[in-house]
Amino acid sequence: MSPQDKCALSFYREIEPIGASDKVMLVRHSETGQLCVKKTLHRYNRDLYQFLKDNCFNGIPRIYECVQDGDVIIVVEEYISGITLRRYLTENGSMPEKKAKRIVGEICDILRNLHETSFPIVCRDLKPENIILDGKDKPVIIDFDSAKFIRKETSDTVLLGTPGYAAPEQFGFAASDERTDIYAMGVILNELLTGSMPQERVAQGRLGKLVRKSTSLDPKLRPKSIREFRSQLNVPAWTPPGFRSLEPSNMFIGTIGYIANAAFTFYIWYSNRELQFSSGPQMAIMWMMFFLWTVAYGFDYLGMRTKMPVVRNIPNRPTRILIYAVIWFVGFIAIGSVLSVVFAWIEEVFGSGV
Repeated sequence: MSPQDKCALSFYREIEPIGASDKVMLVRHSETGQLCVKKTLHRYNRDLYQFLKDNCFNGIPRIYECVQDGDVIIVVEEYISGITLRRYLTENGSMPEKKAKRIVGEICDILRNLHETSFPIVCRDLKPENIILDGKDKPVIIDFDSAKFIRKETSDTVLLGTPGYAAPEQFGFAASDERTDIYAMGVILNELLTGSMPQERVAQGRLGKLVRKSTSLDPKLRPKSIREFRSQLNVPAWTPPGFRSLEPSNMFIGTIGYIANAAFTFYIWYSNRELQFSSGPQMAIMWMMFFLWTVAYGFDYLGMRTKMPVVRNIPNRPTRILIYAVIWFVGFIAIGSVLSVVFAWIEEVFGSGV
């Protein structure tokens, strides 16, 4: 350690340990009075910490000092006042969907800046313990001890990360990249929504599908970037089936399906346009309603299927699917019955020549 480094560190007076380890200390700058955090790291990437010191990123603590001392480095960084996501979950349980989406979206914005910088960085240890909600309820990522620059490698040389949040590639199966952080974000999203890990309970509806996709064992099946993950997170709830995943193949199939149904509905009406109301137009309307019910219910539009309080708690999946099928059939009959009554009333009021 150089005399200049010793002088710089001498301004920071230790106050007390943070957590169980004396390797992380709360310190105060003797001249400015500013509270900081001093870490003594045995496992580290000095170049990465120096890069974070030289380049300020929103949503992470400012690095003030990064000093080599033998086989360790001493890092002094900004102290973030607030509570960790872990403490929030412990004290409050799961979050409302709107708040969870907002917090996860803001974490995505932090990660996007790190993933898309001139020397892209992957965190590799995202978890509720390493994310603080500051005084403005904004998330801050506070731990980069496991982070690394993204390079073209075949596998990770050091096994890092926290079980449950670490992607499979972090255990030597492949090289970690931005999709590794996406895996952790899927786990965190599920935990904020349900209070549980995905292997215990997966969130319902559209966000549950995003969780399952993001935590796929194969990185190629996850969203390709944090931008894509964020875009799928914020798809409006009213977005029709086929367009909610934002995947081109699904949107293409959805477009073809909707156009084909509209064309068939028009064909039914047009081919029977000279008949009475009870024939051609009625058949067209009834077909359209059956189609919309099948698509909306089958693809869980607005969570109409998974929000059913009794059915969704049935643990046996085949039984749950059977009940869903029965409900779909009952809905099919109900739509037909209601439309028949409406059509009969119209004919009675306006006459059979309508």
